[in-house]
This record gives sequence, C-alpha cells and structure tokens, in this order.
Amino acid sequence: MMTTAEVLLIIGTVVFLLFFPIPFFARRFGKFLPADAGTALVRSFHIPKLAKSGSDTRAKQRKKLWKKLFLAGLFWGTVGIGGLFLLIFLNNPLSLLVLIWLCSLMACVDEKLHLLPDVLTVPLLIIGFYFSTLSLGIVTPFESACGAVAGFLIPTVTAAIMTPFFPRSLGGGDFKMLTALGAWFGFAGLVVLILASVVYFILIAFISKQKEGPYGTSLFLGAVTVLILQKFDSLWFLFVVV
Repeated sequence: MMTTAEVLLIIGTVVFLLFFPIPFFARRFGKFLPADAGTALVRSFHIPKLAKSGSDTRAKQRKKLWKKLFLAGLFWGTVGIGGLFLLIFLNNPLSLLVLIWLCSLMACVDEKLHLLPDVLTVPLLIIGFYFSTLSLGIVTPFESACGAVAGFLIPTVTAAIMTPFFPRSLGGGDFKMLTALGAWFGFAGLVVLILASVVYFILIAFISKQKEGPYGTSLFLGAVTVLILQKFDSLWFLFVVV
C-alpha cells in the first residue's frame, strides 16, 4: 500500500506533466485560429519537425525559442503543482484543477495573442455548469446559472458606460471568460473576482508601464484569489450580496 507522500508525489507528477505543455499549446493556437474545438484539439498536439537549418542565425533563434518555451513550461508546471496543493490545503474539490488548467492556458494564450478563443471559453462555461450539477464545484446549479448571467451582464453594462471614455476597454473574449467564470463561482464570487482582477490589472499595468494589455492573466489571478478568500470566515462579508 502506498503512503500519502507517494500518492501526492504521483499526483503532483501527473499535474506537472499536464501543466508543462501549456506554453507549447499557447504557441500553437496562433497557427490555426479561428478553428472549431475538434480542429484545435488535434492541432494543439502537433509535434514540430526539427529540420536542420543552414543558417547559424536561425539555428540560434530556434534554440533560444525552445529554451524559452522549456523555461515557461517549468513555470506553468510549478503553477500546476502549486494549484494542486492549494486545493488540498483549502479542502476544495480536486476537480477545480480543470478550472485552473483552462484559466492558465487562457492566460498564456491571451498574453501571446491578445485574444481569448471560443474553443476555450465555451468549454470552460459548459464544464463549470456541468460540474455544479454533479456537486464537483463550489456552487449549486442555480448559483452557477446566476453567475453566468451576471458574468455577461456586468461587463456589458460596464462597457456601455465606459466606451465613450475608454473605447475597446474589454474584448469579446473577456466577456465570455467572465461568463464562464461566473458559472464556476456564482454571482457573489464573480463580483469579488472582478474586483480582484481590476486590482491585478492595475498592478500589472503599473509594473509594465503600459495602459493596455491582455486581461486573461488578471482574470486567472482573480479566480485563484477567490478560491483562497472564500475559505476565510473572517472575509465572509466579501461574498454577501445585499
């Protein structure tokens, strides 16, 4: 019989291997989008042919690119393990790893391509609601449905108000990702997530000294923040909707 440490080691290794290819998948998304979900699934697992280049410059560029992708893979693999132990520590369902994995991929894709494709946001929405019906998430089906509706309406109203002052403040992919996250967190959790994501976006903009940029990373960090905050009884008031 395996010990708890051995089980955690096996699970951690599997999670690392699932998160490690995220930057490779993100790079592939730019090659075939827009695409349907089936095409995206097949082409994401494309294995490139490493043909030798007659140019030393191109060979060095290719080596540099693979090194960068490998380091990024190590980073996201570490994020996956961190997410696993965070869920265990907070006593959350391990099924939420699906949420963390998809949000990680979307953050990586948005960072590279400045878009959040439907082939990721729509499955995130469907899985979030489906998990709520199976009690694999953290909200009830009714809360999930309300959160999804709010995830669409809140940014829509916000965009309608802000567009005259800040045109194109949010992209269509951001709306769909918020709708999907609403299905995972419900209305109250979504409100906290939005507030947290705004804070993260401001911090990222301040650090990068850029007023505009992809919002997927901020939404991913907001989702992780909600998972943490909801476990603290002293912060219950954040999730009370009057």
